[in-house]
Amino acid sequence: MKILGIGDNVIDYYTNMGVMYPGGNALNVAVHSSILGAEAAYMGNLGEDAMAQVIKNALSQFHVDSKACITIKGSTTKRCNYKVIDGERIFLGVELGKQWSGPMVLNELELEYIGKFDVLHSSCNAKMEDEIDKLEYLPKILSYDFGEKEKYRVPEYYNKVCRNLDLALFSCNKLTESEAKDFCRQLHQIGVKHILITMGGDGQYVSNGVSIVYGEAHNIIPVDTMGAGDAFLAAFIKSMYDSGWKKGEIMNTASLKVALQKGNEYSTQNCRVEGGFGYKEEEIV
Repeated sequence: MKILGIGDNVIDYYTNMGVMYPGGNALNVAVHSSILGAEAAYMGNLGEDAMAQVIKNALSQFHVDSKACITIKGSTTKRCNYKVIDGERIFLGVELGKQWSGPMVLNELELEYIGKFDVLHSSCNAKMEDEIDKLEYLPKILSYDFGEKEKYRVPEYYNKVCRNLDLALFSCNKLTESEAKDFCRQLHQIGVKHILITMGGDGQYVSNGVSIVYGEAHNIIPVDTMGAGDAFLAAFIKSMYDSGWKKGEIMNTASLKVALQKGNEYSTQNCRVEGGFGYKEEEIV
């Protein structure tokens, strides 16, 4: 499987520990896919600062191709600040710096590069919803993470990014099966082939428009839950691809069950490492 993460990158900074962890949904999915044995690459705008170098170092260590990244002159890397107390993260806020490197605008050369991959993944955090229509009709599996914020769950946003998605991921509070079916129904009507709903310790649902399958979470005492959803998604996608998933194809319930199991196993494993995927650097002064 050749997979490309397109869009967001960030530094997760644990202020009271003085450590930085590279992350961002698209970047994390690319790194986890590489760990799982896929040929992975990441494409996104990078800042021209020390934090961007942390991101480059991590991509290199995990064998994720970053040659398509663009360093924006004079720009800064997005940073999410946290305080960690007794293993629990407390979100303190976001810093964009003087000039955030910002979202990508895809040109013909970049689209030619994108066309070399089997699976394309992006997310709401990439702020590239106006670019997604350039990807929707490529003969490539397209997945998209909508995160947990309600502002990305409105018809106007769905109409921009849902028309030809093979997989849409949502992070939700606990839902009943009936509530999950209702949630998925409108998205299938727009054109989404598969919808994955993760609910933390309450498990997951995946719907193919005909059936909905539940996956039970593996509850452990975590070292760090940062990036657990991205780890789950990478393992889920790889399992689906290994089962024969193609663009526009609806996968059967047996394949969905296996993919949920693989996602659970891998995300549980990832909760035993620090940060999004176990890479950290000390604070830059």
